[in-house]
Amino acid sequence: MPRLADRRARIELLRAAEAAFTERGLAAARVEDITERAGVSKGAFYLHFQSKDDCFKQIVETFIARLAGCVEPPPIVFESERAPINEYLKRVLAHDVEVLEFCWQNRALLKMMLAGGGGAPYAYLIDEFAQRVARQVESRVRYAIDIGLYRRDLDPSVIAALVSGAFDRLVRKLIDAPSRPDIGAWCSQVLQLFTHGLLAPEVRAVADPSVTEAPPHSAPQATGAAPASAPGVERRRSKTRAT
Repeated sequence: MPRLADRRARIELLRAAEAAFTERGLAAARVEDITERAGVSKGAFYLHFQSKDDCFKQIVETFIARLAGCVEPPPIVFESERAPINEYLKRVLAHDVEVLEFCWQNRALLKMMLAGGGGAPYAYLIDEFAQRVARQVESRVRYAIDIGLYRRDLDPSVIAALVSGAFDRLVRKLIDAPSRPDIGAWCSQVLQLFTHGLLAPEVRAVADPSVTEAPPHSAPQATGAAPASAPGVERRRSKTRAT
């Protein structure tokens, strides 16, 4: 009678394999190293996995699914009844911290995956995940434009490419850090950058008019559309005219 797969043994094998791969690398790690850690026979390994590469692929796929679940913003960030902008920014910051904390806790495996898994061709999984993140960021940018947080003359797809690319480099910097950095401070700095820019306040006061001025060929008056501005700004302007 053929042996049946054991769910508990499979979990232990995956845990042992992840430890062996991150310590030794995919090429150097042996099936025996994995089975010894898991406390099972070599036959049990091949009952659950076709090969060492198959085992690593399942680890990568599971990890990316977990990471995708972590990166996906919770409903409270994009709720239908819009929160004040300050509250929205707090939620975005908390979410970004959670994602980077997850990356730090799983830095050994993440570093191995970003390096190509020791020569294994799993880069396409990372690319697919990066594309998914870019789409999520674009949705976030569109939402921020819609609530008046970001300027309406921005191209969400371009901004999404910049933001997702910046976080990709930040994650790589994080997992290469010799000790745990202040992740909250990192995320706060990133949020400040993408909401206030790099310019000092006194310089921004001078530079903003030239930055926000629409080019002649795309001026709102030419299309009949109302000038784009944040709701709070428009209310302040109306109050000023009234007085």
